[in-house]
Parts: sequence; C-alpha cells; structure tokens
Amino acid sequence: MIEDTQPPSIALSAHNLHVRRGRGKDAFSLGVDYLDLHAGEVLVILGPNGAGKSTLLRALAGLERSVAKDLIRGGDGPVTLVFQRPAALSGSAEMNVRAALLGKGIPEEVKRQRVTRALDRFDIQALASHDARTLSGGELRRLALARAFVLEPEVLLLDEPFDDLDAEGQRILSLDLQQAIEDTNVAVAMVTHDLRRALLLADRIAVLAPGRLAQHGLRDEVLLRPNTRDIARTVGMTNLASGRVCRQAGGVSWIQIEPGFEVPTTAALNPEQEAWIGIRPEHLKLDVGRGDGESIGKAVVESLISDGLATVATLRVHDRRFTTHLLSGRGLARRLRPGDPVSLAVRPDQVHALPA
Repeated sequence: MIEDTQPPSIALSAHNLHVRRGRGKDAFSLGVDYLDLHAGEVLVILGPNGAGKSTLLRALAGLERSVAKDLIRGGDGPVTLVFQRPAALSGSAEMNVRAALLGKGIPEEVKRQRVTRALDRFDIQALASHDARTLSGGELRRLALARAFVLEPEVLLLDEPFDDLDAEGQRILSLDLQQAIEDTNVAVAMVTHDLRRALLLADRIAVLAPGRLAQHGLRDEVLLRPNTRDIARTVGMTNLASGRVCRQAGGVSWIQIEPGFEVPTTAALNPEQEAWIGIRPEHLKLDVGRGDGESIGKAVVESLISDGLATVATLRVHDRRFTTHLLSGRGLARRLRPGDPVSLAVRPDQVHALPA
C-alpha cells in the first residue's frame, strides 16, 4: 500500500493583511505577510498581550473593517469564530445549537441529525433540555463548540477555548476537540495563553510580536528553532544565555557561557563568534552518567516546584538561572534538595544557537 504523502489542502489563506485601528497613542496595527490554514490541522497563535492575537482571528473571520476582503482567500465553506466569552441565548441548550442553522435552508430531519451529533460530540446531550443560561463555564464552552460544529465549518477560529477551565476540564475538552477536528477535517486557528495545552494540539505555530507576524511554521520548527530570544521565551525555550565560541571539533561548536560552563551546539557558527543559545527545559539533563549528552558544567539547585506530575528544578550557574523538568516522586526529583550541587548535560543537536 502506497501512503498518501500529499500535503494537506489550504482551507484559508491570508496575504498582505494589514489591520489598522485608532489614531495617535491609541493606534494599533498588525501586519501579516502571509498565513495559511490547512485542512485537518491546528494552527496555534501565540504572542504577548496586545500583540493582536484576537484581532488576527477577527480579521480571518472577515470582521475587521480595515481589511480588504480580497486579501483572504479560500473558506468556500463556513468560517466560524468562537469568541473568548461565549454567550447563550434564552432557551434550552438544544435550541441554542439549532439556532445556528436558522435560515440555512436545511431540511428538518438533517437539522435534527446535525444538532444531535454536535451535542454528542461535546458530551452535552444530557444537557439538551437545560436552560443554556444556567450552564457552568465549562458547559457553556462545550455548547459554543457544539454550536460551531453544527455548521460543519471549513474553518474554525477559536479564541482562548480553555479559558477559566480547571486542569481536568482542559484535558477532557482538548481530547474532545482533537477528536472533532480529526473527524471533520476542519482547519483550526486557535489563540491560547496555555502553552502546554497549545502544544498538545498544535500542528503549526504562529508567533505574533507587537504589530507583526514574527515567525510561523511547523510546530517543531518553531519550538526548536525560534528566530529571536523573544520568540524563544514565548514558545517555552526558557534556558537562554549569551557567550562566545571557544572551540570547534567534529561539526560541534562549544560556546563558553561562564568559565567552566561550555555548551555544545551543531548550529553553524564561526570561531570566536558571539552567539546566544537556547535550550528547552526538557532537553537540559542532570548528568548522572547515563549518556544523556555532553557534560557542560556544574550548577546548584535553587528551587524545586512540583505539580504532582512534573517537578521544575531551577538551577543556578554563577548569576544565571536554568530550568529542567523531572518526573515528580521518582529518582532525582525525590532526592534533590535546594543547595545540592549537580552536573548538567545536553545533546549538541538539542541546543539552538544564533549569532548574537
């Protein structure tokens, strides 16, 4: 059997999109050279507050007056935006979902099937007869998603879909949403401030800086090769430092961060070149002789914080701080204490580096 290796089709494409609003000190602008949404994939939009994440969703939905409609192509089927604060109409949950189909010219039997399927998809069939205005925050979010999916959209735009949900509510909703996307092949663009949840769903990532789209691409490309330090911080590459190439051998450049603390990278750098390095916390290892990479130097444990599943260890190297993740309740996470000395290691191919 020959696998289908064709790339996913583009459901919506934005080119040379510019949003302008306000004047003077209140002026806001956002420029996007190009951005594609692919069928069956999730694009997660990240960025600092005020960068324009929600504005970008509104522009893609055709709700920004300053954006010419011909700059957004595709979306031959419905393009549906689910707002950050979903509201409910007076009446039952089922009526709220059914209301989305009013005026669509859909036969009654088809309407009934689609409403039932949408309620089942987000596990709120038991709430069908409940007054929608009495639903909890999590139930209201599920209702909003059911109301969006009943339209069978080609493109779905989600603004903070996990806002105000507890950890378990986020976990269950993300699984249901993931299944719904797989079943329907809808193209999704999602804004969220929850990086962990975003990374579980994302196929692609777009990072906004104030006023512009700073980087976008496949999930791992952006996570592992951010273009700037600010983007690195946004995508969770928290171990950042500057130094100078002190030696090179076998395709590996060693960057001295502090005396006795040298970090290897396979990035293309020149001898004596100044550079900044970035290491994701999950890639920085405590060196216990298991061959987890090249030894890079000593550190002191400053703090250990656990959420029950993972322990975030903050490590001090001279005046710099680095973090690594350990499994809570096991091995080193159980034995380590603040003040303990440790050795660190990292694989050169897991160290991102760019000229300073």
